[in-house]
Amino acid sequence: MTNQDLISIIVPVYNMARWLDRCIQSLTNQTYTTLEIILVDDGSTDNSLQLCKQYAKQDPRIIVINKENGGQGSARNSALDIAHGQYIGFVDPDDWIALDMYAYMLNLLQQEHADIVQIGWIETNTGIIPPTDISKEQKCYKNREALSLLIQSSNKLNTSVCNKLFNTQILKNLRFTEVRAYEDDEFVYKAVWRASKIITDNTPKYFYFIRGNSTMTAKFNLNKLALLTIQKNICDFIQENIPEYFNVQERNLCSKQFYILYNLIANKELDKQKTYRMQIEAALNRSYLTYMRNPQMGLNKIMLWIWKYTPYIIWSNILKLKFNRKR
Repeated sequence: MTNQDLISIIVPVYNMARWLDRCIQSLTNQTYTTLEIILVDDGSTDNSLQLCKQYAKQDPRIIVINKENGGQGSARNSALDIAHGQYIGFVDPDDWIALDMYAYMLNLLQQEHADIVQIGWIETNTGIIPPTDISKEQKCYKNREALSLLIQSSNKLNTSVCNKLFNTQILKNLRFTEVRAYEDDEFVYKAVWRASKIITDNTPKYFYFIRGNSTMTAKFNLNKLALLTIQKNICDFIQENIPEYFNVQERNLCSKQFYILYNLIANKELDKQKTYRMQIEAALNRSYLTYMRNPQMGLNKIMLWIWKYTPYIIWSNILKLKFNRKR
């Protein structure tokens, strides 16, 4: 091992005092010890910052950044700006990891001369790891094949940054879009495109704690409008770099527009002036002819026609039926 084998682990922290001990201890007790642990307090109003500083006093590998609240993407970017590692990992502060996770991923990444390694995870809403019986499976992908999996929402490759280890070389000048949700998606798409080789291994070593009020599991709120910003950014990125996948990604964007439209209708109190609803409808209207010419649009074409040519009471109820059925 050399200094070039340093792994920088980035943890964005916002009001996570209740779970922070479990997370940080799983990092400081890693069997792989050549680590730089960057804890970014994103304007917490509980005692998260004090806990971070206490751990930094105990472990010289820990760096604490204190910044005004700007969301996860902003917090991660501030850490990326100062990270020294040859490799970058991300952990969310309410989750924790197996003690050999980074040793396992680094060995796999170096052994396979890969740029990204994705490990398996286990979801829990109790903090107790349930028993698993998983047959180990490893796969190797080139960037185009991996992007195809992302676009098709394959379960073989996901858009979380937390169960991955990245070679820093592919992350140069790559930063998260500073929105309040879904920022992982765009980042992973762009990182995968820069990678020459991506390895997936389904061995579960990341433990994802499901909280009812977390960013992604909380009831719909206006922060989740960021989904449309991120999907549009991905669409533009795909069109510029891998145009053969653009039609499928454009279909994904259209589907997300209808999904957000449904949620705004179902939660009228969040959009009393119908401002966001009208913005999405205007975007659908601008793209209507393009969408209808897209051979990959599928059933979205039917929904587009219904939306454009039937009264609100009809298409809004069809939207409710469509998305309620998926819940």
